[in-house]
Amino acid sequence: MESATPKRPRRAKASKKNTLTPTLPPPGPTSATTFFAIPELAETVGRCLTSKDDLLHLSMTNRLLYQTVSPLFWSSLDLFDTARARRLAQSKQAHKALSRNFEDIRELKIQTSTLVYFLNCMIRHPDGKSDNQTPTTASTSTSSATSSSPLPNPISTTLPRLTRLTTLEYRTEKNQDKNLQLTDAYPEIAVMPRLTWLLNLNHSLTHVRVSGCRVRSPFDAHLFMQAIPSLKSLKELDLNFRMSPVRWEIVVELLFFSLPVSIEAVSLRSRKVEDALTGPSSEIQDTELSGLLGERRALFRRHAPLDRLRKLLVEFGRWEDTRLLYTFLQDCPALETFSPPCWDEADFRPISNALAQAAAKHCPQLKELDTCGVGTIDLIDALPEHSLTAIRSRIFFAAEYVGPTLQLVSTKHFRSLTEVRIEECPHVSRHALQAILWTCAALEHLIVKGPTNPSIRLRHLVEKDWVCTKLKTLEITVELRQEVFPTDYKSPLPIVMELTWTLLRKLYRQLGALRDMEVLDLRIKSKELEWLDEHGQERSVAKVEITPLNGQATRTKTIRPPAAQFDDVDLWSADENESLPHLKRDQKLVNAQNADASFPGLLSLGDETTGRPGYLSWLGGLTKLRELRGYVQATTTETSKTTGRKELEWMLEHWPKLEVVELLHALKDHRGIKRHLLPMDLSPPHIVWFRQHRPDIQITQDSPSVL
Repeated sequence: MESATPKRPRRAKASKKNTLTPTLPPPGPTSATTFFAIPELAETVGRCLTSKDDLLHLSMTNRLLYQTVSPLFWSSLDLFDTARARRLAQSKQAHKALSRNFEDIRELKIQTSTLVYFLNCMIRHPDGKSDNQTPTTASTSTSSATSSSPLPNPISTTLPRLTRLTTLEYRTEKNQDKNLQLTDAYPEIAVMPRLTWLLNLNHSLTHVRVSGCRVRSPFDAHLFMQAIPSLKSLKELDLNFRMSPVRWEIVVELLFFSLPVSIEAVSLRSRKVEDALTGPSSEIQDTELSGLLGERRALFRRHAPLDRLRKLLVEFGRWEDTRLLYTFLQDCPALETFSPPCWDEADFRPISNALAQAAAKHCPQLKELDTCGVGTIDLIDALPEHSLTAIRSRIFFAAEYVGPTLQLVSTKHFRSLTEVRIEECPHVSRHALQAILWTCAALEHLIVKGPTNPSIRLRHLVEKDWVCTKLKTLEITVELRQEVFPTDYKSPLPIVMELTWTLLRKLYRQLGALRDMEVLDLRIKSKELEWLDEHGQERSVAKVEITPLNGQATRTKTIRPPAAQFDDVDLWSADENESLPHLKRDQKLVNAQNADASFPGLLSLGDETTGRPGYLSWLGGLTKLRELRGYVQATTTETSKTTGRKELEWMLEHWPKLEVVELLHALKDHRGIKRHLLPMDLSPPHIVWFRQHRPDIQITQDSPSVL
């Protein structure tokens, strides 16, 4: 009997009252999806990412973004580090990756060894796209030229030619000989022809910086100047040559009139070299490179003015050659920043006056000067009043003109001056700094620093109220007396005289009024601290044997600082104690001992129960502060007792934009030796809490600037 087939269940009839549910349309693309679907926009965002990790995450989103963003990993190649260049050359995988992405490089920083290596690899690369072909022969001259290079022989490897560079920066590798003088590590290699060939390959270059390259012959200089006019997009040219047999003034004149009209900033410097050359100097010995450069042609001379040139720096070896600047200034109608010559010869004064008149006549937009000297003073007199906005100086031997220059600027341009930057200067007079602080109401940046920390006494700094309340950057050294520890003093804190407290309160009140402050760098110069070690304890500096007249035993007495006998901080002068042995020390050692200095009460909120003063709350108006640097460590003799978690919490609350606060000393001491860092469990509890709570804020002295 056949089994009965099971009946299918009847489908229920749909009710007429039930209506079909409408299907929703698929969601449209979001604005972010639409944005990153455009390759040009995605590439623009990728160029703004400074972290390689962020760039990696963006490239791994999808295939389109990978193809768009991945070339940006190789857009900038920094080969100033020889170890990095050696890894790229010796590792097969790294070299293959470099070869695949060589054409994506836009910014290149390179030294002599890597320049010779990569250019030889490029010369031997065939015209086709393959990079695996190996030439069977090589010129003997080229292999000998690269014998001193620490990189492997390029005969076995090739690289495609760089043709899309926009930025090229070259500097000479240095060796240190027995006389402690820096010399070229590869003197036998003719670098100038190789740089010239690289310029000829990259006509889209916008920034060219060359430092330390030797001009070995007029032929080398001619080839280099022959390549400059072809850089139609060039914006910045910074050259610092070493001249041997070539006259620098001739090179400067020909080079200036070969510049393209697109140039915006020019810096031409040189240093004369007298040592003999160890290799050929007049001709190119590399036959392959010689054929690529071509024959010597007549130089192009530009007749149109440089309408886009904004910055000009030309240094001459003789004051007579500065007459060339007359003609140069006539071609710079849009010049804004100029570096006047700093010669102090008596015969230079007529030239200086003529240059000042030419600049005032042909450069109506001139507003920034980068040197301090006779030429600068004459130019300040010639410019219209209240037209100068910045004055800078980084020349050590021009220190005697810094004071007169600042005083003249504060008299004629106090309404327009916004920046004063004095670096590498051993001394700046207090009258000059006072004139700037008391008259320049528009000042935004005041930076005074140098190898010997030029300083101003605390009394002179707060003698009058500052009118420059718009300051955004303040870097200054204060000569602040740090009281020593007498032998009978048992308190853990240093002594601070009442007059010193009065002056400090004036200083803190002035700082609290700077509402636009972004970078505050306060340093201390104190001779008393030379008598203390890094822990604030008294150091025995000089001992004198005293023989009594009554025949008693000879005893030894430690000489103490004479500053302890004065109650007034301003009666003490460093000039009075020049004969003391502790002032004859190395400046780096003095700075290391000054590391225990601190501004009393600056990093403390105070304690009413014990009567301890604190003035950190006076800086509550600095809501734009991003960097607090200088002598603000929380580990000194004073701050280790007065700065705790309460003060750090206050900083985070009132300084929301804080990115750098130098609570700890530098990772290296004054001798360049790396210090031992305490582990987290041995650090002060409030420092451990600060690190864990805000790991994004840098707290060591050697932290790079975020601005």
